[in-house]
Amino acid sequence: MVTQKQVAELRRLINEPTTSVFTDLYLTERIEASACDDRFGKTPDDTDWEPTYNLYEAASLLWLEKATKLTEDFDFSADGGSFQRSQKYSMCLKQASAMQSRSKSLSKQLKSHPQTLSETGWDDVAYKDDFDVWEENLK
Repeated sequence: MVTQKQVAELRRLINEPTTSVFTDLYLTERIEASACDDRFGKTPDDTDWEPTYNLYEAASLLWLEKATKLTEDFDFSADGGSFQRSQKYSMCLKQASAMQSRSKSLSKQLKSHPQTLSETGWDDVAYKDDFDVWEENLK
């Protein structure tokens, strides 16, 4: 369940304090689309999933959407002045990149192949009991 606090936080991340560009309903839908695994590793499809959302991912996509709206703007010079409208587009892309870099990783942590150090170098752990001990030492 998306909260008003999360919608307000997303509004701050995308610099849209009013509903004139994005409605609360639209932002709620974007947040729901960014649902991710909770702190217990449960997926959104699990019945006991704790609602967890990747607000930075949602913000990144919204910044890209804002950039798309600016693609028709162009730079021009008139009456001795130079107007660089493309700066808005560039800044939206930079913000999208910044938000994406803060986004949660979608990859899972992998355990390395269990090995022990012996007199001859690194040896694979061959027996289940040895493997259990090796795994305990990871914690």
